[in-house]
Amino acid sequence: MVECSNLEKCGFVKKYKESKSLAVKGFINMYCKSEKQSECERKKYKQEHGVLPADNMMPNGAFINDNT
Repeated sequence: MVECSNLEKCGFVKKYKESKSLAVKGFINMYCKSEKQSECERKKYKQEHGVLPADNMMPNGAFINDNT
């Protein structure tokens, strides 16, 4: 499977790729580097609204609370 064409410019990936969280790395592997790319809520948001979603929006559409 080819990596997502948005991988290098994705705000979520840029902000959290260095995270030690296995969950974040799992999301990147699951949505950005596999067949689930078409299910990425970040991609859908950009297509529907014409702007990028917030960086803390995960590929599944949930948000990471950076205040914790």
